[in-house]
Amino acid sequence: MHVEHSVALKPHKQIPTHLEEFENTKALCLQLLKTKHYQAIGEAGVFAIVETCKSLGIDPRLGLNKGMYYVRGAVEMSSRLMNSLIRSKKHSITKDKKSDDTICILHGKRVDNQDTWCVSYSLKEAERAGLTKNPTWRSCPADMLFARALSRLARQLFPDVIGNCYVQGEISELPDLENSQEPSSETSSLPLISSTSPSLNEEEVNEIEELIGDDEERRKSVLYFIEERFNVTQFNQLDSTEKMWLCDRLRQSNEKATPQEVT
Repeated sequence: MHVEHSVALKPHKQIPTHLEEFENTKALCLQLLKTKHYQAIGEAGVFAIVETCKSLGIDPRLGLNKGMYYVRGAVEMSSRLMNSLIRSKKHSITKDKKSDDTICILHGKRVDNQDTWCVSYSLKEAERAGLTKNPTWRSCPADMLFARALSRLARQLFPDVIGNCYVQGEISELPDLENSQEPSSETSSLPLISSTSPSLNEEEVNEIEELIGDDEERRKSVLYFIEERFNVTQFNQLDSTEKMWLCDRLRQSNEKATPQEVT
């Protein structure tokens, strides 16, 4: 005796919603790619922003609507979105009363384990890094200091909330190396965090120092650069891959700064 068993598939309530969201995001991406800004970053930039939003549990439309930016192969996040995202997780951020137009001091507290952290970012740090040449730093110093302090606090206390995102302007404003060419494909996917234990030998460190030259301000700027990107404070704390990447950027910067011979 043959008995047929019919299987009834119940419709999933979330599928129509997901499809609608996908179509809306797709339509927005296609529309944005017609604009000058998104034509500059291309499909790769739009894809990176959308995927970053998905990984952080953010509506991609928020990221595409000036919440995130694609700069040099990395994703920046506006300070407003970063602040909102941290607070949406019920974590706490308090601005110290000592904060003013010369320094921003932030106190953070996690809601899950009650860990606390305090960071600051000063105008002197911004000046050493060459950031104050930007007109926005001169017109809105308190806002810019808050953004940098927030990014520093988020990386140290809320890394699970912001992922690998930088705050808006953090990459594009990096001095000296800003106008160099993009790194090769072999080095563009370097990790953003590295070990703080010494890794390079004296000869490798000397190679970096020679590429930097005798300009002490430039040396400080490069040290600031590697602290922001790799979370290290000394050249010997870089690993060999990061060292190769940095040397490549320095050579490109040096070549661009050297006048070409006229033949």
